[in-house]
Amino acid sequence: MALIELELIVVLIVAFVPAALYLMWIRQTEIYEREPVGAIAGTFIYGLVIALSLAFVLEMLALTVLEAYTDGSLDPTVESIILAVVLAPVIEEFTKLTGVMASSRRLTELENGLVYGAAVGLGFAAGENVLYYTSSLAEGVELFIITVLARTITSTLLHTSASAISGFGISRSYVSKLRTGRGTSWLPYYFAAVLMHAAFNFLAILGSDILPDASGEISLLGLLGSLVLVWTTVRYIRSKIISLDRAYPRYVQPPYYR
Repeated sequence: MALIELELIVVLIVAFVPAALYLMWIRQTEIYEREPVGAIAGTFIYGLVIALSLAFVLEMLALTVLEAYTDGSLDPTVESIILAVVLAPVIEEFTKLTGVMASSRRLTELENGLVYGAAVGLGFAAGENVLYYTSSLAEGVELFIITVLARTITSTLLHTSASAISGFGISRSYVSKLRTGRGTSWLPYYFAAVLMHAAFNFLAILGSDILPDASGEISLLGLLGSLVLVWTTVRYIRSKIISLDRAYPRYVQPPYYR
């Protein structure tokens, strides 16, 4: 029993500590009117509990409909690819987006959608990581370590950046409505997030499901491609927060920032 409890503690630490650090990293990108920790934490919890649970239910429902439509004749590998590249991106980006919508009263600045989008994505990723880490630990310590390292630097940031993109669409719509009385569409940003998520998942399963007979180099290339994709996007998101935050200051800039 003590060993099981220790394993659970380790899983929770490696799932939540990196997510919390990433969240603080994103939050501290802002200088002016930085978002309250409590509000950010609430959005993180929304992603962890509500967005993740809703995504699980909708994905199971979608798979049930798919199996019924194909009379159960669909190849398991094809089903796995459809889930990863089509269903999961569409469903998960939508459920995470509802977390940004739930924080709508906080979307008084354009960059806030990026921050709250990242927060809900990190909560979602932390909960998802618990499931993956628990499963991999049951298969052995080596697989557990590899899974933790890979998901910490790729999948966790995928959820962060994709939901930040769609979150920006929401804040852009809300701020436009506040300033002009007419909102803009957030759908292009949602579809951009879905496309990014689909591309990431395609790269992630490139050497396992899509090209199973290929060499291990294909899997490595897929991992490197996904790594470049998420880190490039995260760097862009941080630079976007910085530029928007500095463009519309709400108070006199402190001397040490000049």
